[in-house]
Amino acid sequence: MTMCSGREILDEVLHHLRFDEAVAARVRETSTVVPCLMPYVTSQFLVRRRDDRPKVVPEGSVNLAFIGQFAEVPDDVAFTFEYSVRTAWTAVAGLLDLAKQPPPVYKGHHDPHVLASALETMHHRPSTAGGRPPAGRRAAPDTLAR
Repeated sequence: MTMCSGREILDEVLHHLRFDEAVAARVRETSTVVPCLMPYVTSQFLVRRRDDRPKVVPEGSVNLAFIGQFAEVPDDVAFTFEYSVRTAWTAVAGLLDLAKQPPPVYKGHHDPHVLASALETMHHRPSTAGGRPPAGRRAAPDTLAR
């Protein structure tokens, strides 16, 4: 599709929508299709090095900052709304020399309560409601005799 013209893309869409030829011709005559590409949605998850993304406020910058999911925020996970907000807050605070900074990144994987809850969830055994084992599990031999 990256090599298609706008007309070719429109023809493909019209074919999939199964318009009759009269309607398709009217759509072609009255439509302008401009192909464009967007970055790959999964690009945030590609293997990278620490210096692949720019700092939110580069060293020595007084009027330039980078915001969004392609700026570096240490210890945070890209592809969240919070990440984008954090970069904007960091940019404003950094460029205006504000004392108030964004709160530190929450590190739940270091919180003993979160770890205990995760362990409990991993080892939770579903109940056998109605005397029948959950889907995908075989009944214990003693329940089969009943």
